[in-house]
Amino acid sequence: MRRAALPMVAAGVLGLMKIARAEPWTVTMETGAEADTNVERVETVAGAMTERIAAPVGRVGARFEHKGQALGGTYALGASALARLVASGQARSENVMLYAGEARWLHPIESRPVAAGLSITAADALAITGGTGARTFLNLGADGLLVLGNGEDRSLTLAFGGRDFSYKPSHAFDWQGMAANARLYVVLWQTSGKTRTLELTTTFGFEERTYASNALSDVCQPGASPDPRCYDGTSLTRRDRYQRASFELDWVGAIAATVGYQLTVIDSNSYGQSLVRHRIMTSGTVELADKLFGTATATLQIDQYPDGVLFEKNIQHQEFTNLEDENRSSLQLRIARALSAAWSLEARGVVWRDFGNTGEASFRRELIYAGVIYSH
Repeated sequence: MRRAALPMVAAGVLGLMKIARAEPWTVTMETGAEADTNVERVETVAGAMTERIAAPVGRVGARFEHKGQALGGTYALGASALARLVASGQARSENVMLYAGEARWLHPIESRPVAAGLSITAADALAITGGTGARTFLNLGADGLLVLGNGEDRSLTLAFGGRDFSYKPSHAFDWQGMAANARLYVVLWQTSGKTRTLELTTTFGFEERTYASNALSDVCQPGASPDPRCYDGTSLTRRDRYQRASFELDWVGAIAATVGYQLTVIDSNSYGQSLVRHRIMTSGTVELADKLFGTATATLQIDQYPDGVLFEKNIQHQEFTNLEDENRSSLQLRIARALSAAWSLEARGVVWRDFGNTGEASFRRELIYAGVIYSH
């Protein structure tokens, strides 16, 4: 079955290459291999049957982008495909392909620094060796946009629209709802030659999610500890209020450095689904030698569950925007070497852990990757 999937993957990537040949399209391709110590991203509990599966993984993907003018405004198009193939018969569901696309059009309002437009996004993850596939999903979104500012030194982007999400392994996690987002970008300081800059980006987001399942209720004895066996269904539809705020400071000079903080608050009428998440990220990139760059990224994530931890985190409160999302703390080291204007080599190592987890389950995952990137 895996052999039959390879031509399908190759055909998808070659199709993107064919489209991208026409200027002014730009294309980025990657292929490589990684060693993953927990390909199924499972939590383990002492005495339980769940075990981590370690296996080699192959990756191949491409992304193309195009910008232009139409109907008195500017547009941007993007599409991508990424496949992960696991060399283990025990983890066939991890053979997954992700297709994603986005389109954005903005029309300036007279001579003012204001533009209005539309944005459409879609992402579809599917199994490529049969079955449903692990963590596969379909995510659709559409927004009306209003952009204030010149876009170079400062801009404020407001978006309001809707989302339609489907989680293929369990449609109890499907949801629909309205979404509102705001993004403020400001250049705080820069030299006259713009060789050194300090930038600030802040975001605010809100989603009203209505699920295709009923809310759960707490049936534990008063004062009892949270227990996954101690809840029951209700006749109420599950509804979540998803709120997120973040800021990020970026410094560009002899080194490139980023520090950021994100707060996510989910208020749910379903027992065990509310969440407060704190996420701190810092990253630095420096040139180690001629055309050799090193990047270190550290992410600290602390989750607080008002009702206690009732469900495994591998399916709870994921972002579901790509195949790489992992709702854990991590440390990543990346080295990239440019071979030419278009070709480069990349190697990285990542370690994921859970911090602040008060439950019995623990999570461990390590990954080493090496690959080649083409960009033109």
